[in-house]
Amino acid sequence: MYRCSRPGCAWRSFAPAAAAAREQYVEHLVDAHTEDVDVDVPEGMVQLHVDDEWLTVTPEEARRLHRERHVDSPDEE
Repeated sequence: MYRCSRPGCAWRSFAPAAAAAREQYVEHLVDAHTEDVDVDVPEGMVQLHVDDEWLTVTPEEARRLHRERHVDSPDEE
């Protein structure tokens, strides 16, 4: 099971398998916690809004920053 670690968000996955739960979680993050912006981001990079600043980082760095800021990151049960 996955659960959203965003403050105030009570979303939880409901799926028959871990892979399906992860897919639901990714869809939830995109639908509920992202927005489109008009900016050029280099291929293979992502942008994060961290501490009132936009950072352009690799997906790996984004995962690390997410883990650091969201202690209760989603877990598989």
